[in-house]
Amino acid sequence: MISLFLMILAGICNAVMDKLQFNYDSSIFKNLNPLFWDPRVSWKNQWQQPMVPPYKYWWYFGLYVPRYQEHYIYSNTILVFTTDAWHLAKAFMLLWISLAIVSYSTIFNFWADAFIMYCAFTITFTYFYEYILDAKDSD
Repeated sequence: MISLFLMILAGICNAVMDKLQFNYDSSIFKNLNPLFWDPRVSWKNQWQQPMVPPYKYWWYFGLYVPRYQEHYIYSNTILVFTTDAWHLAKAFMLLWISLAIVSYSTIFNFWADAFIMYCAFTITFTYFYEYILDAKDSD
């Protein structure tokens, strides 16, 4: 039963991600700090400004070279969730799904539970995307 609640939370986070990405201007987030909430500009928080070509950081042990110089250590990889709202919502969505997997216990049977989890996620996503996260004053 905990897994069901966690999938509902994941659906909310996914709705936040999509509302920010596709309808930021008609969302409840439009009056918040765009440098964190508006994906059209907040993605730049990962990088030093002005954006300059990268160099090999020692902390990647030669396995990865970012596109540009990072704003701070791991701001483009494992700490990207600290840079903007979209990445934060994604990190929480993945966290809730992961916790739902590890805390899963059978409610009815595997296939019925999978269907219920799917419905809980998509219904919650739709409700939040269409109604809760939509600005009431938008036309």
